[in-house]
Amino acid sequence: MAKRHPVRRSRPAQPPAAEDIFVEKTLVVSSWARQNRQALKLGLVGIAVLVAGALYYMSYRSAHLEQAAVELERVRQNVAVGTAAATVELSQYLESFGNTPYAAEASLLLGELHLATGRPADAVQVLKVAADPSKPLGFQATLLLAKAHEQLGQPQEAETLLLRAADRADLEFQVQDALADAARIRHQRGDTAGAVQLYQRILDNLDDEAPQRAVYEMRLEEARVQASG
Repeated sequence: MAKRHPVRRSRPAQPPAAEDIFVEKTLVVSSWARQNRQALKLGLVGIAVLVAGALYYMSYRSAHLEQAAVELERVRQNVAVGTAAATVELSQYLESFGNTPYAAEASLLLGELHLATGRPADAVQVLKVAADPSKPLGFQATLLLAKAHEQLGQPQEAETLLLRAADRADLEFQVQDALADAARIRHQRGDTAGAVQLYQRILDNLDDEAPQRAVYEMRLEEARVQASG
């Protein structure tokens, strides 16, 4: 009988081990790093510069805000005691710290000073930046801005501002104040029918037992009489 020679069976190819893959990838990355050493250095330097810049800005911003708070307190005290230089100091403050959260209060103080000293045009320039009825200080700035326009003989502009303030105010007493001033302006302009509408709007939102209700009812009746006459 013929002898049978043993046949070698081919083994299926084994997938590379995880360790081999890791070594291969490491060699590829190392080779790429050697070839791109200069680019890596520049990239790392760029990242370091960005991080340093961000840290510097955060430190500067924090110090700037702290200085703004301290300076505002100092200027506020000068305004309270009636220092003649308060107007100049507030103007300088806004130049230096106009980009901080404290700028709104400084604008309000400066606007009040301008109105108190008979400079409504200057008050308009200062207050129009801070006039945002949806914010507490911004609401006050809007009312002062309307007052400045009244002093300039611009009642229509004043009324528009007051109605905008009433529509955007968060608190009911703020709405009442804005509507009351707008109604007064309409009354003074001879628009008594328009004044009636605003006084009625105030009363519609007042409780029956509200102490100020009697005042607005009297104003409403006066405006109605004049409107019908």
